[in-house]
Amino acid sequence: MFESLFTFRLAMLRHRSAPLCVERKEFLQNLSQQGASRHVLLQSAGLLIYIVHYLHLTNLRPVTSDEIERAARVWLKNREPERVRTFSPSAVYGFIGRAKAFLRFHGCLVERSKPPQPFLRELEQFVRFLAHEKGLSAETVEGYRWHVAHFLGWLSKGSRNLSTLTVTDIDDYLMQRSGKWKPLSIKRASAVLRAFFRYARRRRWSPKVQPEGIEGPRVYGHRSAPAGPSWFDVWRLLRYENRDQPGPMRARVLLLLFALYGLRTSEATGLLLNNVDWKRKTFTVRRSKTYTLQQFPIFPALDSALRNYVKTGRPNCTSEFLLVTHRPPYRRLDSGAVSQDIHLRMNSLGIQSIRKGPIALRHSCATRLLNKDMTLQEIADFLGHKDCLSVGIYAKHDFKALSKVAKIDLCGAL
Repeated sequence: MFESLFTFRLAMLRHRSAPLCVERKEFLQNLSQQGASRHVLLQSAGLLIYIVHYLHLTNLRPVTSDEIERAARVWLKNREPERVRTFSPSAVYGFIGRAKAFLRFHGCLVERSKPPQPFLRELEQFVRFLAHEKGLSAETVEGYRWHVAHFLGWLSKGSRNLSTLTVTDIDDYLMQRSGKWKPLSIKRASAVLRAFFRYARRRRWSPKVQPEGIEGPRVYGHRSAPAGPSWFDVWRLLRYENRDQPGPMRARVLLLLFALYGLRTSEATGLLLNNVDWKRKTFTVRRSKTYTLQQFPIFPALDSALRNYVKTGRPNCTSEFLLVTHRPPYRRLDSGAVSQDIHLRMNSLGIQSIRKGPIALRHSCATRLLNKDMTLQEIADFLGHKDCLSVGIYAKHDFKALSKVAKIDLCGAL
């Protein structure tokens, strides 16, 4: 393995003479079989030398996460600045992640035991209800689960029980979270808890709680302008990502899917390789809200971006998803990570927008369609909404249509 990675004799001797030579070779071969690039293999091989040194591993033994974190801090402190191009404290996460992957591969990582989830039976029943009876998407169900699990954890700390719970207790929880969460997050939590306690009332878990009494703060959105950036800023984003590197190539595909087609994050990350018809130049999306299939033409900009990404940017792996992670194990992109990545890119360019991330680009797409004289129903169909009520917010920003309404002499008609 080392012979195929290194050409210098001293480098090969260094890796052969370091402790756990066989174990390191096996780990690198496993990464190679998963489709890791030569760059990732070289980086991992060099990091493994420091991992076994700072963890004092002459033989494999059980290692805890705390021990890995302490070793990573020592390694970061002792790094030689002249041997690294960028000296960043965030490098410690690469050390920790690779050390855990190496030890987990050999079955020597002592995983931290998570505390048991309070009221687990009730939580699992509610999650099954959302997934099977309500038919909500996996991402939506996960969001509901997180909020309810967080609330049930708070409930258990106070030695409270679901049967004796009242609306006042829920208000206390929301008031406590208001010190850390924004009003929009509090409103979202109250909506989730309202749905949970409607289900709890059906199961007679909390007879004293009236779900209708759970109210969050009023959040006035879209008061002055749409939440998305201007179309000029959208094209600034696209021009910024016009680089021949895997990260920008994948980001450009995502930006085009959000800005030109108005896809939701889960719809873009859920695209499969067989959803793209290269001959007809179309791709098919399963809408996350209506669960219907919708076919789109591949515009020239997306066609070029997709071909570049698939040929040179996408890892050589067996994953069925079109857009995958850069590092093994290659898998579907996490929706939260994609949203954060787009948010950071917008901030780096100084793009002003009420909301940021993929949802902001989806708003820009809707506003652009409205300016092209498309009706609200046509926009709703294009964006995958059930009806045009969801896109009605953009009507008050269509100044061309509003000016026509303003010219009508309503008093004369009376």
